[in-house]
Amino acid sequence: MKIKKLIIRQPDDMHVHFRSGLMLQNVVPFTAHIFGRAVAMGNLPVPITTLETARAYRKEIKDISPKSFNPIMSAMMTKDITPEKIRKLHKAGVKVLKLIPASTSTNSSEGIALNELRNYLPVLETVKKAGMIFSIHAELIHNPKTGKEIPEIQREEMAIPFLGHLVSKASGLKIVVEHASTRKIIEFVKKAPWNVAATLTTHHALVNYGDVFDSQGRILNPFLYCKPVAKTADDQEAVIEVMTSDNPKFFFGSDSAPHLIWKKNSDEPPAGIFTAPVVLSLLCKIFEREKKLERLENFVSRFGAEFYGLPLNKGKITLERGEWLVPEEFEGVKIFKGEEILQWQVV
Repeated sequence: MKIKKLIIRQPDDMHVHFRSGLMLQNVVPFTAHIFGRAVAMGNLPVPITTLETARAYRKEIKDISPKSFNPIMSAMMTKDITPEKIRKLHKAGVKVLKLIPASTSTNSSEGIALNELRNYLPVLETVKKAGMIFSIHAELIHNPKTGKEIPEIQREEMAIPFLGHLVSKASGLKIVVEHASTRKIIEFVKKAPWNVAATLTTHHALVNYGDVFDSQGRILNPFLYCKPVAKTADDQEAVIEVMTSDNPKFFFGSDSAPHLIWKKNSDEPPAGIFTAPVVLSLLCKIFEREKKLERLENFVSRFGAEFYGLPLNKGKITLERGEWLVPEEFEGVKIFKGEEILQWQVV
């Protein structure tokens, strides 16, 4: 007999992009009216790097959110970061230092390269002492031996040696590997010490490389183009396996990343998929298909909070079985699975 209703502890989204301005006003409610907390990523056109910009961005989010919603603020790791800046950011309530290596994804031109991390160990030691999280977009763009650009499908795997070096040199630093999308990096996180965890997205569980690219590596569907890119069917299966495994090292981070339709329909579409309106419905579908629906609450409501050292949310949300048609777009942004009928919805 199919379950018709599921009541779970209010969840957290440990990786989301709200953008800023009008876009932020349009997309924040999809998260803030369901989730108790969300890690708001600070890779804006002017990246969040100071006490003042972090406070201003938090206010921008809070001004249009329910009082019960608490954004978890992040700051970007840029070349001018120092231990003193970390201390100031921590006093301002920033919980996460995020690294997107230079030019890897949206608004990351000021990031440092993975092979430069060894020069910032004092900064990471300050992050650890402050009880903050180091969140890393683990992709390598250029081969360190040849200097040649690495194909997008291989970039996450090629970053693993640098992650291994980081873990060994920054002992005890809480590290989150963002949006793990390959079997190899999932195995790396499984075997890593207690202080290394990873977020998983819905889209990496539901999309593979062939849905996005042709045989020559050209983008066929820009609305499914994200960073890191969707990988092989085996990698996709690895994401589903660990997502539903009840392993506390892996928890939910949507990486919902809106872009206007006209920008996605371009010769060089920006990376990102707007998933916020459908993530919980899709997770119900995945966990039910794997006959693990009872594990959904741990994945979205417990493991992330516990890794971050946060109290569990006290509220509850109800998910009910019932067909609904996903709108194609919202305010000029295409919604993931738009125009499809889903079987679960948040009440």
